[in-house]
Amino acid sequence: MSGNGEVAPGALAAPLEALEGPRRYLLEVPADGGGLDLFIYDVDGWLVDVSFVPPYLDTGAG
Repeated sequence: MSGNGEVAPGALAAPLEALEGPRRYLLEVPADGGGLDLFIYDVDGWLVDVSFVPPYLDTGAG
């Protein structure tokens, strides 16, 4: 974030409604060469999605 309440350029944003629905669990794993691999599981432990955050978007916060 830019620190002044605005969304930083290149940041992904979604409305609150996008967060509603079945509970999901997120596993963040440092990727080879930088960035993060994101593994998203449902409550039963099934892998439902995989994503990647490139190094230039990985702030290391959190």
